[in-house]
Amino acid sequence: MEHLELCRRIQAVGGHPFVVGGAVRDHVMGRESNDVDICVIGLTMPQLLAAFPEGDAVGKDFPIVIVAGIEIALARTERKVGAGHTGFVCDTGGITIERDLFRRDLTINAMAIDPFTGKIIDPFGGRKAIAEKRLAPVSEHFVEDPLRVLRAARFAAQLGFQPTQELMNMCQFLRFELPTLAGERVFEELMKALRSAKPSAFFKALRDFQCLAEVFPEIAALAGRVQPEKHHPEGDAFVHTLLVVDRARELGADDATMFAALVHDLGKAVTDDDNLPHHYNHEALGIPLVHKFCDRLKVPNALRDVGVATSREHLNIHRFDSLRSTTKVRLLDRLGAAHGNTLIECVTLASQADAQGRGPDFHDKPYPQRQAVLDAADRFRSVKGDQFANLRNGEAIKQKMEQARVKALA
Repeated sequence: MEHLELCRRIQAVGGHPFVVGGAVRDHVMGRESNDVDICVIGLTMPQLLAAFPEGDAVGKDFPIVIVAGIEIALARTERKVGAGHTGFVCDTGGITIERDLFRRDLTINAMAIDPFTGKIIDPFGGRKAIAEKRLAPVSEHFVEDPLRVLRAARFAAQLGFQPTQELMNMCQFLRFELPTLAGERVFEELMKALRSAKPSAFFKALRDFQCLAEVFPEIAALAGRVQPEKHHPEGDAFVHTLLVVDRARELGADDATMFAALVHDLGKAVTDDDNLPHHYNHEALGIPLVHKFCDRLKVPNALRDVGVATSREHLNIHRFDSLRSTTKVRLLDRLGAAHGNTLIECVTLASQADAQGRGPDFHDKPYPQRQAVLDAADRFRSVKGDQFANLRNGEAIKQKMEQARVKALA
């Protein structure tokens, strides 16, 4: 294994390496892991750099080198000197592996393995917490980094573990520091959570921490927004959204579709209160909220485009068979059918998750609309522009192509 060779090189220059982090947690849980980090005692930073001249140092304030994608760090303590996720000063002088583990966030992540003996160093009860499926902080130092709130919620989603009351209290204490986090870091944790087996647990944990509105105000605003019981027996728009992201994960959705499933109903938070439980025009009202969400978290445009299209079109997908042929053609045109099915596949799968994310009575209900849209897109593309090459006017060509596509879909 590659990390063992790195450990031997560290040992050869007088250091003592330990495998730490997620790899140890996964080993204790009997799971495979590619998340290998190495912590080193007995070396200085110049010695570490000399041992790995091919490595890339991470910043001027952190004693970390990346070698072949593996993080090698000196054992350290951290002293908080400023707000947010990066306001720390590191000390690496004479730090033991136990002192290094003490600075970590959760007990399940505060274990190490001696790569040469296989001995597990577990000074804070990480194995016991894993056996009890419990998320607990290592110490009061948890409250020094607001990013740990998102990490704790994400582990709740990934592992299905329950936060302790102590952890919940510490997360609540950090709520007012959460706005200091860079949007990119929040988005990174969000996507890791959306890739988990139960994404809804991430948002439920943040709600229990009383931190949801500080990080995802658009999602938090859906709570209490009642829906018509006939179509949404599951409850309010927040409950519905959580069911939708879980159903999208079950359906094997990719990142863009998972993001679309999350933001598809944001408009229900701002519809006219006088019309509740109906949410007229929530599709269009949701579009600026999707843009606001994406701007704040620096969401890539590929995901933004799918989120916007799903907010705008998911009701049209639901009622596709009842649309006039002209309306279908214009819908497919907006979804870029001429260029392939990439966007269409994402939007229709998110729409399927929306239809089936309404409680047990709808979970496995057939959704033929998805295939109907994909089949219509094939017929849409069967009409080629070169069929009208004899026309010189661009607008005339456009009109003739639409007429031909309407006929193809009729």
